Amino acid sequence: MERLEAVLEGHGKRLFKPRFASDIAEVGPEGCFADDVQGIRDADAVIANLRGEDTGTMFEVGFAYALGKPVYGYYEGLRGTDRINLMISQSVSMVFAGPADLARWLETGRHEEVDYIQF
Repeated sequence: MERLEAVLEGHGKRLFKPRFASDIAEVGPEGCFADDVQGIRDADAVIANLRGEDTGTMFEVGFAYALGKPVYGYYEGLRGTDRINLMISQSVSMVFAGPADLARWLETGRHEEVDYIQF
């Protein structure tokens, strides 16, 4: 995620990073949840790391989608044999295959289309 964040920041984008937004030891689970939800509400768009099965990320994708926010996926090294749950893949406008792919899209509006398995 750090390389993705560097690309976004290098293109002048402001970021809300849920993993750094709150300290659970200070604000508790309720505070972490509230900060995350507010960060998504305030965002213009959401880019979610789809590599792995983080249920918090899946919530964030669904919540942003339900709010009508543009939602993008990020899956470093995405190949045609990779699998993404259909509920997530249908929620995102596109999936970026790495930092260079995201940078290309930010600069030209084009990115590398990779057909992956939806299940």
